[in-house]
Amino acid sequence: MLQTQTRTHPPTVDVKPKLQPVPEIFCSINQAPETIRSNIEKNIQLGLPQVVPYETQEDKVIALALGGATLDTTFDDLKNKHDNGMPVVTVNGTYKYCMDRGIRPSAFIMLDSREFNHRFIHKTHQDCKYLICSQCDPYVFEKLKDNQVWIWHCAGQEDNEDLLKGQYNDDFYPVMGGSTVALRAIHLLRLLGFNKFEVYGFDSCVIGHHHAYEQKENDEEDVIDVIVADKEFKCTAANYHQAKEFVQMIIGTGEHYNLAIHGDGLISHIIKNPDSLRKKEEVN
Repeated sequence: MLQTQTRTHPPTVDVKPKLQPVPEIFCSINQAPETIRSNIEKNIQLGLPQVVPYETQEDKVIALALGGATLDTTFDDLKNKHDNGMPVVTVNGTYKYCMDRGIRPSAFIMLDSREFNHRFIHKTHQDCKYLICSQCDPYVFEKLKDNQVWIWHCAGQEDNEDLLKGQYNDDFYPVMGGSTVALRAIHLLRLLGFNKFEVYGFDSCVIGHHHAYEQKENDEEDVIDVIVADKEFKCTAANYHQAKEFVQMIIGTGEHYNLAIHGDGLISHIIKNPDSLRKKEEVN
């Protein structure tokens, strides 16, 4: 079970850079701003409890299952840790992937606001805590109405802050992070008091497949070549942007959590070889 303890305010972040910024690549949001605003306006009126800060649980280790292809090759280790009592937190398609293979997630996190993401909610179970961003499609909340659901909010959406202030006054805690659920999930779980993570499927690159499971929306994406310490990786623009944001995240907040990245993807190589991520044409 995923348990929380005493509430507190988040720690002050003041860290020295450990990794160097990498070249910019531009990505846009995948949903119209007016749709995101409409979703937030509807969802915050549901009266759901919010995700709020808790004291750090120094002795707790959480497994975070993300959707990269190496989730397949490292799954036996994840399953063994789950069977021995480690809570497993899933996101998007990793929820069904894990449920189908005998792991009952302790929590599920969703960030994406697009309507079709409701398909990720598969065979709900009463012990799972569903942590759904306020920008998600309202049908997601409808599908989860008989389950344990908490709502959380994205930091960096100043255009929608008036909605949150109108509903909660100043009693809300936007979650910082990058543009992907993987990066937000780490900060969301840190807000809940967890600071030790074993992360599976955090590739941020294409290793045979873009995900460990079918996700047709990504099938036709173009790829670019990147190099980390003389090893080449193929990445979509979103993969590369996530890797860049990961570097920025570690510079800003990495002092406040420990990450063990399983698998042989781009992110694990960045950690082993800081300041080495480059697009191939910049190296040649």
